[in-house]
Amino acid sequence: MSAVEHLSSRQAHALFDILTSHVTLSETESLKHPRNIATFGPPLQPSASDQSSSPLLRILLQSFVLDLPGLRDVTPHFWTHSIRQLATALDDANLSESYDKGSVGIRRTLSTATASIVESVARGRLGGYPRQEPKEDGKYDRDDPDSIVRALDDFLQRIIYGDLLDKMFIKAAETDQLSDHEPVVQAAHRYMLIMVHRLTPYFLIKQTLKVGNAASMLSGMVHLLLAKMNLSTVTSWFGGQTSDSGMNLLQQYIHRPDDKDHLLSIARIISQVLNAEVSDLRKRSKAIEQSHDSPSKSQLDLLQQYASDTVESQQKIRSVSQSQSKSIATAILAQSTADVALSEPTHKLALDYVAIQLAIRDRQQLIGVLCHHQPDLLTQSIRELVKVYDPIIRALHNAVDLASGVSNAQSFVDDLINLSLIDKKNHGNIPTVKDYVQLLQKHQGSSHVFIHQVLKNGKELSRWYHEYARHAVEQYKQESDLKLSALHVAAAGDFTNCLDDLVSKLSEDERRTAIDEIDRYAYFLESLAGRSRDRMRKIVRDSLASDNNENKPEGNPGMFLYKWQQFIDETSITPGPEGGRPRTGKTDSVKEATAIDVDGSKPSTLAPPESADKVEPPDVNNVLRLLGTGFQDELRRLIDVKKGEDRLHADS
Repeated sequence: MSAVEHLSSRQAHALFDILTSHVTLSETESLKHPRNIATFGPPLQPSASDQSSSPLLRILLQSFVLDLPGLRDVTPHFWTHSIRQLATALDDANLSESYDKGSVGIRRTLSTATASIVESVARGRLGGYPRQEPKEDGKYDRDDPDSIVRALDDFLQRIIYGDLLDKMFIKAAETDQLSDHEPVVQAAHRYMLIMVHRLTPYFLIKQTLKVGNAASMLSGMVHLLLAKMNLSTVTSWFGGQTSDSGMNLLQQYIHRPDDKDHLLSIARIISQVLNAEVSDLRKRSKAIEQSHDSPSKSQLDLLQQYASDTVESQQKIRSVSQSQSKSIATAILAQSTADVALSEPTHKLALDYVAIQLAIRDRQQLIGVLCHHQPDLLTQSIRELVKVYDPIIRALHNAVDLASGVSNAQSFVDDLINLSLIDKKNHGNIPTVKDYVQLLQKHQGSSHVFIHQVLKNGKELSRWYHEYARHAVEQYKQESDLKLSALHVAAAGDFTNCLDDLVSKLSEDERRTAIDEIDRYAYFLESLAGRSRDRMRKIVRDSLASDNNENKPEGNPGMFLYKWQQFIDETSITPGPEGGRPRTGKTDSVKEATAIDVDGSKPSTLAPPESADKVEPPDVNNVLRLLGTGFQDELRRLIDVKKGEDRLHADS
């Protein structure tokens, strides 16, 4: 490609988005395969691998995770043995696929949510945050949506390229009042408060996460953490130890951090929660077996056996389902001499039965790995973490009333759950943005007091996290001098030349094919970004209005949420009883199946809003075919460069 044929800013920006989005999701999901854990590279391997299976995740791990206070002090054994063995054991458990269950599973939801967040972090780490002068004169109108939206960018500019981070640490140590901070901090805080409140319901009640139960469990665990121990409860939990009667578990940890019973409590909680769900699932399984429309005994046995089949056997049957346009239940039965003729009601029950058996096995496998595995991988990992975080916990304990802080957090979780659950108490009314804004405004003071106490009284703790925060923002500094264009893009920042080189290696025909898809994707991103900005301004405007009681949920803003929903929608799901092409996460029948809880009920929670003007992404398969491998190779080269820089630094 000649000099005049370099990628334009919008093309480089679009190509960067395509590649980081695809590679992030691919690497995140590939961790479910043991071979990818084995070839991940440091820190999971004692020596470097020239062909890391997850170069992007490895770069981010090295850039942001390994330097975290506490975690930076773990021994290499923690990664190469404890974490690697735990990850491998979970992979070997062969947890179920969303395709087989007929619904978007929790693992798929978590992996896509993680990838949606990580891809943005990855673009910032690889390309940097585009530098520009703050647009404001230091004054912001907190009642003007445009001013508040602009404040966030000014805030990030001054955090990354200025000294605002240092000033915030100093000011937070002096006061717990937000009003004492600079105007840009107050305006950005207002923006983030509104957006977090607007987006929290989406996270909380995402149908595929069943977060109502998870949040209730979290609330119960906090209650347990702060519960006063008397003789009977101590005897029940800790086998008769009475010397700590009157202490809560948090206080007991401070006094007895090495007591293995604290760690066993975690395994008990996990086991009890999962066993309770197994019990509910077995009741549903029995109900199907006793149904008038139930499959025959021999058919049920085959469907049940599938849950325990090997990975290879399941993949073979899954391939038959996909290639022959059959449901997974039909494909399972077709592997034997059993009668595969099923009426529609029976076929639906057969699919439900497969899903239930897979769900039961998943929970049994998790209990086995997390609670009964020998050696005890979970307890071993937690014990190592507790050891390195002991100085931090003790510093927190000395700096603040830690039990009070956790109690405040528990109170917030309780209020959040009560607000988000839709039941007879509030007559099925959907919480508004205003409700969530008021909730966070109610609780934000306790977080400000907590931060102030930590920074004021825990000087060493403050220094540790201040140093880490400086390190983290350094990762986003852009070395190149690329400015934002009129379309609010700055090419791919420091990664622009790498993308130019990748495209230059293509033949003319390949380059033409790739550029055509890149241009369509660039238009898609511009359209999506414009709509997202408009929604953000509308949400801020509605939230600032004095009366928004009639404010109704609508399309959520933000590229992250769109990407997450896109990943969910693209999930491949078994055909239904009618056969045909595999369904996807956006198929109505899949959404209905995904919303069903383990006990067979549909939780009374707010459903994620659908956007009336949803934009469908264009096909970019040729771009991924032509450039995906080269992009990962470039990431591996960056790892080698980083290793060389580290060696030079060590030698000096």
